[in-house]
Amino acid sequence: MAFPYVRFVILAISTLCCTSILSNMNVYNFTRICANPADASGNITRMEAPFIRTQKSILQSATAVGALLSSLPYLFAFHHYSPRLVFLSAGLVSIVSTALAPHAYALGFWVFLLARIFQGIAFSTTFQMIGLLTHDWATITEHGIFLAFLTGSTQLSSVFTMPIAGLICSSSLGWPFVFYVHAIVCGLVFLLFFFIYRDHPEEHPLVGDIELEKIMHDKDEKLDKRDSVPYKKVFTDIPILVSWLSAFADLLCIQLINQYEPVYFNDYLHYNIFKSGFLSAVPLLAQFSAKLFSGISSDALKCITPTANVKIYNSLALIVSGSFMIGLAFIPPSQPLLCVAAITVTVCFIGFNTAGFNKSTTLRSRQHAHFTMTQIMNIWAVTILIEPFIVEPILTDHTSQSQWMGVFILHGLLVISAGIIFVFAADATPAEWTKRKSELNLNRISSRAIAPRN
Repeated sequence: MAFPYVRFVILAISTLCCTSILSNMNVYNFTRICANPADASGNITRMEAPFIRTQKSILQSATAVGALLSSLPYLFAFHHYSPRLVFLSAGLVSIVSTALAPHAYALGFWVFLLARIFQGIAFSTTFQMIGLLTHDWATITEHGIFLAFLTGSTQLSSVFTMPIAGLICSSSLGWPFVFYVHAIVCGLVFLLFFFIYRDHPEEHPLVGDIELEKIMHDKDEKLDKRDSVPYKKVFTDIPILVSWLSAFADLLCIQLINQYEPVYFNDYLHYNIFKSGFLSAVPLLAQFSAKLFSGISSDALKCITPTANVKIYNSLALIVSGSFMIGLAFIPPSQPLLCVAAITVTVCFIGFNTAGFNKSTTLRSRQHAHFTMTQIMNIWAVTILIEPFIVEPILTDHTSQSQWMGVFILHGLLVISAGIIFVFAADATPAEWTKRKSELNLNRISSRAIAPRN
């Protein structure tokens, strides 16, 4: 029996899985400001109190180490084995490492660090799945909406984690239960994934001929995502490189929000932990809405070329958001509501990246999107790794306006610069290295046939 729109069910459950893995990875960003139970003398300390500044930075970056170490092994696994089973293995790694994290914390820094690294190992599969799923399940005209949901897992993870963490941390349960709840939720969504997901539309028993024809329309069925990747051509392709540059600048700003927004609300604006959890989720919920809007509107905007399309949305994501971030730097903590509004607008515009460098990358690389999107994941991991070492030397006092000003201006100028470069160098048309040799030869023969003879 066939059902219509199975591809969107696949999209929904895959988005939930990516969201859950990211939630597990990011849960420490909030729980580190949660309180430990009072000691014998009645003193209450933060969960991160036993760690020195360097150890805190290392714990923030540990997931990036895990992601980078496992990137190539998982790339090999996705290339040679069923992506469904490979992604399930990553989900299992995330579930176990998150469930055991509180016990690892009790055993000391190095064991807790190991748990964080394993959370990063699971994370390394997310963007590879995004590239594979978008190529295999989305129609050519649905790349924007698929990327909006799948990359929106970044925001959805924080929208879920921050309020839940704030609620549990404010209760008698304590911060360890934040990890337990996340592990349980992850187990449930991956159970759904196991029963619902299939690697290819033609393998799914519920996909009918009409939907399969829509998915495969304007795709070369003989081109397989497991074809050899032309590595040299990919790494020397200027439009791909400028997309990756935009990704680096954009993701560095996202890491600033993910890692330091709870601290910003709690220490700088002096909201309590409960309010910090909910307020931290508001800008990210607005960003997810912007992602959906940009994905849908970008796919519907057919009156301009794909290249012009991605340039417009990327400029909104980088140049406009960077300008607002610089403006945020000058708002004093004495106006907390204005600060919340400014950071919400800033983060909201970042959400337009779905139809910017993300869409440009998949349209440019076509059947090799799993590889080019993997590099965005690697870039993401690098930003997780380096962000604490960029921010911590500047932000030695979380209550200092001048220090927060320096952090925001630095990030704002970076994304504006990357956005301007993208405007001049981006190209969303399929690269020559995405075409089959027979197709290229046919094009050359046709060109010679119509060329004027002297």
